[in-house]
Amino acid sequence: MENLFKNNGLALLILIGVPGVFAWLLTLVNRQTKANLVNHYGINSQVSCGFLGIIIHELSHLIVALIFRHGIHSVRLLKLPHLHQVDESDEAMALGYVNHTWNRHSLYQVIGNLFIGVAPIFGCTAALLGLDRLLAPGLFRAVFLIADTPEQPQWAASLHALTTTPVSWWQALLLLFLTLTIVIGGFDLSPADYQNSAIGLYSTVGLIILITSILTLIGITGWLHQLVTWGLLVAMILSYSLLLSLIVMAVTRLLSNRA
Repeated sequence: MENLFKNNGLALLILIGVPGVFAWLLTLVNRQTKANLVNHYGINSQVSCGFLGIIIHELSHLIVALIFRHGIHSVRLLKLPHLHQVDESDEAMALGYVNHTWNRHSLYQVIGNLFIGVAPIFGCTAALLGLDRLLAPGLFRAVFLIADTPEQPQWAASLHALTTTPVSWWQALLLLFLTLTIVIGGFDLSPADYQNSAIGLYSTVGLIILITSILTLIGITGWLHQLVTWGLLVAMILSYSLLLSLIVMAVTRLLSNRA
């Protein structure tokens, strides 16, 4: 019985807790970044400075909604916010939206709500790493050398990869610009995203507990080590996004204080 509780707690911590904490921290930090911009440069500054992130944010919702076979009613990847609602369907302050429906009697589609809600966290992280691989392969290798063996991060090899791979000035400048537009616009989960995730949370937790309990009771526990390794890998990669977000937040606060 002790192993049953321990294994369930570990599975829930890694599959729900770790992504949930990073989603909350990334939202908190990047919401402050947007506030810095809006308070000093106007409401539309979050669009002009974070347009690419907003598009990736909404595309992440859309792709995962399609994977979970949700019905897509309307999509807007980018829009300017405004203070006055035009009609009941108008999402005045939204920077983009994906309106979808699901079959409440389908466990697969209900669980999908959790993944649809947090999809931008992983979509934007994947986009950042893709840009690194394209424009700064040394940085990309440095990140994955640390994340590849999270129990024993290869700090020296990571630093060597970062410092010995040349990057031209235009690649560095383009990477900086694109990274800013993704970080500023992409990681801030809206209240609607959290509400949508909550719909699938309980079903997902129940499914994790059911599967973990069955595997534990029949003596199959080797997968837990792989799960821990995967959880550390996710934490390392999302830490990269969080570090970038903290830097961008600090820069926008500094610029807004000087404005």
